[in-house]
Amino acid sequence: MKLRLLGLTLLSGTLVLGACGNGNNDKNDNSATTEDTGNTTEEAPDNNAAGENPAGGKGDEGMQETQQGYGFKVFDLEIEVDGEDAVDADYKTDEDGTFEADYKNTLQGVDYDNDENQKEAIDELDKLFKDIILDQQMSEDEVKQNILQALDVKDYSKFDLEIEFDDGKTMKIEENK
Repeated sequence: MKLRLLGLTLLSGTLVLGACGNGNNDKNDNSATTEDTGNTTEEAPDNNAAGENPAGGKGDEGMQETQQGYGFKVFDLEIEVDGEDAVDADYKTDEDGTFEADYKNTLQGVDYDNDENQKEAIDELDKLFKDIILDQQMSEDEVKQNILQALDVKDYSKFDLEIEFDDGKTMKIEENK
């Protein structure tokens, strides 16, 4: 009976201590962690390494640097609805990693079409690029449908898209209704 009680006490104590952990409850710990990736151990990047934009770091000047690309260097989109400009999205990455972005969507009342609004333009384009996830293996129709769905455009009179992928291949879609 005493042995059973002693065993139960040890088991309970082990469970209680295991549940307590190491006592480090600091939720704002910004220290780097390591990740075991098989044969090697890599150090995780600092939380602010890519800036506020997952696509890359942001500079304070009109141009911004990208650390991770979208898979393309140039994205130029123009959509007209009933013959009127509805969406105009331009994104261009330069060889040095900087980029320029303009975004205008009259359907949503968004107009970041000048150098002073680079941050806002890339934030909007970043959302769009994450929604459409372009791949050069996709058909032109798939690309067009993904873009129209992401922008919630039901009917259009003009769809004009030019993409230059990172490897230099291009995709052009021009359609007038």
